[in-house]
Amino acid sequence: MGPRTNRNDVRKGVEVPPLFSVPVAFLIRPDRAIYYLSIQSKPFARPSYTEMAQALDFIIKNDYPARGEYVGTI
Repeated sequence: MGPRTNRNDVRKGVEVPPLFSVPVAFLIRPDRAIYYLSIQSKPFARPSYTEMAQALDFIIKNDYPARGEYVGTI
């Protein structure tokens, strides 16, 4: 395999740094199970910190379950 390039390299006038961060959000339950995971490499569709804090308050207050849970061995 040759060197890896970012697809944005092909866009005219766009410089992409060789190292950049990708925002992620993890919500981990006290039993260390993943409740929520988000990895977003685009500047849109990222959760707002204010909305995340409000959602956390609701989740904790109402013992709100995650949807689409997988229960079994991995």
